[in-house]
Amino acid sequence: METLLTKLGIDWKLLLAQAVNFLILLAILYKFLYKPVLKTLHDREEKIDKSLKQAETIEENLFKSEAEKAKIIAEARNEAGKIIADGKQTAEKMRDELVNTAKIEAANVLEQSKKQLGAEKEQMFKELKGEVSDMVITATEKMLRNKMNGDLDKKTIEEGLKEF
Repeated sequence: METLLTKLGIDWKLLLAQAVNFLILLAILYKFLYKPVLKTLHDREEKIDKSLKQAETIEENLFKSEAEKAKIIAEARNEAGKIIADGKQTAEKMRDELVNTAKIEAANVLEQSKKQLGAEKEQMFKELKGEVSDMVITATEKMLRNKMNGDLDKKTIEEGLKEF
């Protein structure tokens, strides 16, 4: 075998020395280059995984916050609707109260007006009675003064009625 290697131009001692040198270089590269590169790659992989998990967490939080926002908006709309409905009911009650109060006041004013008209009517009848009495008395006095004959009495009565 040695002859075959020499014929091919390969020196076994040199080949062995190169193999030992290669193994030493491989051990040095493994220790000082391969391990740090692997560690860096592993650290990067962990950072990427961590970033992906954080992104998922952020996305979940975003969905939760959007859902909570929608819930809060829906609650606010419901509450606003209730407030508007309560306001309408309150306004309706106030309107009804005002209408009832106005009806009562109108009835009171009407009642007072009727009483006042009744009192004025009574006063006018009293005054009218007094005037009629005065006219009757005046007419009677004229008739008695002019009691000369029946035609004259009739004429006097007609004049009194015309004056009346």
